[in-house]
Amino acid sequence: MNFLYWFLKITFLLVVLYVGDTYLKNLGWWSVIISIITFILGTRLIDKKFDHYNKQYFLNRLPILADLEVGQIITLELFDGKELVNRVYTGSRSTEILIGAEPVLANGSEKLLQGMKKTRWVKLNKVKEIRIVT
Repeated sequence: MNFLYWFLKITFLLVVLYVGDTYLKNLGWWSVIISIITFILGTRLIDKKFDHYNKQYFLNRLPILADLEVGQIITLELFDGKELVNRVYTGSRSTEILIGAEPVLANGSEKLLQGMKKTRWVKLNKVKEIRIVT
């Protein structure tokens, strides 16, 4: 999937450069500006499509992701056999989940900073199962 992503981006860059060089050369600097804007918009579209695909894939594989709320205590079971028990769900991206090691109960800046140091991103392709701890 990563190969396809970068292949599409590089191919799109080459197409934009070819079109800019061939058809827009009589516009001068405007051809450069048009090419840059086209490339930025095109790569943004590619990123959105891949993010949407990844999100749908992981929601189908781990349907509990749709029900998770910030601050819930969860347990992650990884494919390599490790279990991350009693972690705090903090947020997620299309391919990763952010978890904290322990809940921060005090409002002091030292406790908050200590809690922030213990957060980490876990790639969803390494997660076998997610369970909500009640």
